[in-house]
Amino acid sequence: MQIAHIKQLSSDVIGQIAAGEVVERPSAAIKELVENSMDAGASAITVEIRDGGLTSFRVVDNGSGIQPSDIRLAFARHATSKISQAKDLYGVQTLGFRGEALASIAAVAKVTCTTRMRGAEYGISVQNNGGDLGEIKEAACPEGTSFTVKDLFYNAPVRRKFMKKPATETGYISDLMARFILSHPQISFRYMADGKTVYFSAGDGKLDSAVLSVYGLTTLEQLHKIEGNMNGVVLQGFVGVGDLARGNRSHQSFILNGRLIKSNLLTNALEEACRQRVMIGRFPMCVLHLTMPFEAADVNVHPNKWEVRFLNEVGVREAVQTLIYEALSADKPLGAAPALFPENINTPPASIRRMEPEVYAQKNDGQATETTQKPSSSINSIPVSSSNIPHYDASKAEVASCVPSASSFTAHMDTGVGQQSFAKEAFIPNAWSQSSVQVPEAASAAPLSNQAVPELPRPDPIPKQPAPIPAPQAEQLAASQMEAELDKLPVRLIGVAFNTYILLECQDRLLLCDQHAVHERLLYEQFMRESAGDAASQQLLVPEMIRLTHREYGVFMESQEALRRAGFDADDYGDLTVQLRSVPMMLGQARSVDCFRDALDELAESGQISDQKRTDRIIQMACKHAVKGGERGTMEGLFELVRRMVQENVTPTCPHGRPLIIEVTQRDLEKRFHRIQN
Repeated sequence: MQIAHIKQLSSDVIGQIAAGEVVERPSAAIKELVENSMDAGASAITVEIRDGGLTSFRVVDNGSGIQPSDIRLAFARHATSKISQAKDLYGVQTLGFRGEALASIAAVAKVTCTTRMRGAEYGISVQNNGGDLGEIKEAACPEGTSFTVKDLFYNAPVRRKFMKKPATETGYISDLMARFILSHPQISFRYMADGKTVYFSAGDGKLDSAVLSVYGLTTLEQLHKIEGNMNGVVLQGFVGVGDLARGNRSHQSFILNGRLIKSNLLTNALEEACRQRVMIGRFPMCVLHLTMPFEAADVNVHPNKWEVRFLNEVGVREAVQTLIYEALSADKPLGAAPALFPENINTPPASIRRMEPEVYAQKNDGQATETTQKPSSSINSIPVSSSNIPHYDASKAEVASCVPSASSFTAHMDTGVGQQSFAKEAFIPNAWSQSSVQVPEAASAAPLSNQAVPELPRPDPIPKQPAPIPAPQAEQLAASQMEAELDKLPVRLIGVAFNTYILLECQDRLLLCDQHAVHERLLYEQFMRESAGDAASQQLLVPEMIRLTHREYGVFMESQEALRRAGFDADDYGDLTVQLRSVPMMLGQARSVDCFRDALDELAESGQISDQKRTDRIIQMACKHAVKGGERGTMEGLFELVRRMVQENVTPTCPHGRPLIIEVTQRDLEKRFHRIQN
């Protein structure tokens, strides 16, 4: 084997290696130039590209410009005006500070720089081709700086071969420019691709305007506003859940002190806070600005400056997750501009009319004459049950179909909330021995056919007791009570479609509610309240000896109190071994010993023990016990479901993230029926 000697690399090779760390593709070069423009105090920045930036791109700003005496030094490696000593790295307040951007771009492209200081009579222009700086010339130009970059990677064919198609590279740049607009709403950006304007922001300093220019009005109206502070972190921005959830995380923008960053910690906190509002396989979108002391974050992690480290990761995660969750919880009803149930609707009270039973009396000559007669009070006053009706052989007599029953009453709901009707039909029992039918005296006094009807024996006297309410009256009373309860709610119940979707009218909106999703959400909230604070432990019959890795053992020694609060009772046994004596109970069942290792992993990663497993099980229980789609329920159950949904102001999604309610406005219906034209 031949031993290779160490040798010094040439400046050209060093330049291309450094360029590979900073300039991965055209979007990375544009990011560096735009950040320099923002550091120069520009209030308007224009970015124009051709063929995805591979052919050329230009960045123009109206910033402070570059002094003529510094133009050569601007293209030198590790030359910057942002910091001057090592301690400045612990509180970097500018977007650029490494002094590598211009040198790295010029090493692999043909760069022309034109700049003019504010108040200067003229500007200067210089060209740098592959690191070879040309002559500096005077130039007529507006105040600010313009960089024109052509033939990126012209002298690095291997790097250029791995570039994507122009359309793909254009997409990367478009995504970057959208994030710049969202991160600095006080700057007016104009982004043009192949001669067409893609984005233009007003630069009025309002985040709403920036979101409007990127995502449009429809999306802006559905976003949830986030605003608050916790653990030294000020959080402002917007979060989109429900229908705004996306198939990937490309629409999650995190801005730390004005700097675009990517952070798995922030992403996990966001998704944990939105877990039950986004369906599985979908991701919430967001535009979140974090403001915190510059010393609390380290931005000098990677040359591309996307990654950061937080001094208090647990505190930052807790702040972001809590503030987002509280904002979404406070904005429960669909997030629409009008509240879902804003106020009571003045509906007339329910009007219920009683229909008396029709009794047919027969004459002695066998011809029936229709009359209206109430049942005898002597019969009506006797509580009816199967125990006080004597046995009667139905084979020896015929009973007319005029016997009144509960089905002969109709409850009329005049308010339109719903109707409970019972068909007026004959009720002929097969055997009288178990029947509870009342026979009027008028009906029993006359023969019903040629065959005489034997006289029914009188029941034995029974002690006097309050007469129970007849079944029809009880049903009417229950319906009246439900109707009165529903009148107090700001909605009007229309009915149920396909035994699945509850139809409600609320002011000028028609609400379609998924009965399974609504019931599942109500059960989930109930189970969560019942299991809140449940840290009971189940003692093991035989203590478990668990050998840990050195890292797990260190976490255990530092977090014994947190484990004890979670229900794990364990002691150090020495030699990387712990003795586990009890494990926490979860919904009446003891968690397995493996959960102890999972708890240690969670402590090592986030500093806290998650209750996600308990939550997942509660979600499963709620889904299993909720009424299913297509399952026909009782009117009482329907009223109760609507009442609880309104009064508890439930979260507008089920625990799996599916929507509970879909609304259709009156205006939408009128447009569909062409009652209005606009």
